[in-house]
Amino acid sequence: MLAGLLFDWKVTIGTTIICFALAAYAGKLKPFFQIWWKTVLILCIIILVLQTFFIPGETAIFSWWIFTATEEGLAKGIGFASRVLGVGSAIILLVQMMNMTRMVLALEKRKYSPNLTYVITATVNIIPQMRKQMTVIMDAQRARGIETDANLFVRAKAFVPTIGPLILTSIVGVEEKALTLESRGFTAKGERTSIHDINDPSSEKLLRRLLGVACIVLVIGRIVLWVL
Repeated sequence: MLAGLLFDWKVTIGTTIICFALAAYAGKLKPFFQIWWKTVLILCIIILVLQTFFIPGETAIFSWWIFTATEEGLAKGIGFASRVLGVGSAIILLVQMMNMTRMVLALEKRKYSPNLTYVITATVNIIPQMRKQMTVIMDAQRARGIETDANLFVRAKAFVPTIGPLILTSIVGVEEKALTLESRGFTAKGERTSIHDINDPSSEKLLRRLLGVACIVLVIGRIVLWVL
């Protein structure tokens, strides 16, 4: 992500290739690519086209109807799209490879606050949980005879009776989660234990240090290029 934000499209393409290689090494290449091309690739193409045709400039590449593609717009589009490509590819790789249970447990072992770890877990799980609740509500609406799979107007009409139960269910779920946390001793004082254990081999410790050094080198390199 840092390389994609600080450097041009050539570096970003290199980091994207590395993301694909890491996904393949972890056995996650297929799900990674399926999400990547539906989100990052399409978004980059849209950004590139819009910037090329709607950013004014003095050097015209070609014209079509009322639209004119400019060299200045193309350059800005490449720069903007490369940042989206670098950041988006890294985020998708993180989502595909990260195990939330292991990450939260690792944070707790490093003496981070349980409140922080719970906020991270709840934030990551909120979208899948709401999507699951939305599916249940839509099935219930269909069982009541409400049409939800027709054209855009019909779907918009069915959205109002669907969003209400979703909000109410989410509010009730917050109260249930609070009661569950209290019953499991979430606010209890003292040292916490876990039935799970995380192995932290020396190779992974070395990798974390190398990544930290790489981030520092990237920042220093960008500053040097700005000064020069």
